[in-house]
Amino acid sequence: MNILILGGDGYLGWPTAMYFSNRGYDVTVVDNYLRRNACTELDTGMLYPVPTLIERAKIWHEKTGREIKVVIGDLTAPELMRSLFNGHITYNWAVNNRFTGIPDTVIHYAEQPSAPYSIYNYHYADITVTNNLRVTNNLVWAIRDYARDTHIIKVGTMGEYGTPNIDIEEGWLEIEHKGRKGKFIFPRQASSLYHTTKIMDTDLMWFGVRMWDLRVTDLMQGPVYGIETEEMQIDARRS
Repeated sequence: MNILILGGDGYLGWPTAMYFSNRGYDVTVVDNYLRRNACTELDTGMLYPVPTLIERAKIWHEKTGREIKVVIGDLTAPELMRSLFNGHITYNWAVNNRFTGIPDTVIHYAEQPSAPYSIYNYHYADITVTNNLRVTNNLVWAIRDYARDTHIIKVGTMGEYGTPNIDIEEGWLEIEHKGRKGKFIFPRQASSLYHTTKIMDTDLMWFGVRMWDLRVTDLMQGPVYGIETEEMQIDARRS
């Protein structure tokens, strides 16, 4: 089974890549280092030095003998996104450069994830909106045109809901108004521009589901903490 991870250099992306690779899946990761570059530009730095995505993939191969293919590129460019599905892809690092086929599953992490960054000023607001919405839109259209059986797993956020004064239903809400009933996605009330783009992501995905029967799981998780997974212990066990 082929797994494509968008945003594979991230806090969630790389552990996810190792998880599936360690279980025998064919894994490809894509990233453009937006998060790294933003940290450098704002002089916020990282908690500790992190190897590049290519270096990570090489280390993983050395330790496990398994391959995680790497593509460095900007997914706001439609043709790059489409190359991941039509076979016209160029890998920046791979043991075997052969295209392994249309992904069975796409895990979408490829977004600017910081609420404070998104409202810091107009420049970073523009980066947030441009990156997040274009990447998601490009993904929806690539799946529509090349891979309608591919399952998209989209990582949303509980921040889409805000803090409504009613219980938050599991995605859907039945509404009765003036004697008529309907079923709608639970109303969203974002508290930042970042969270607003996540709401728009949900709407773009839901549009693709309604119009073209795309297969999408939109996960609304809270903050994720911790740095240790089973795969991150492989280095220590084998050294």
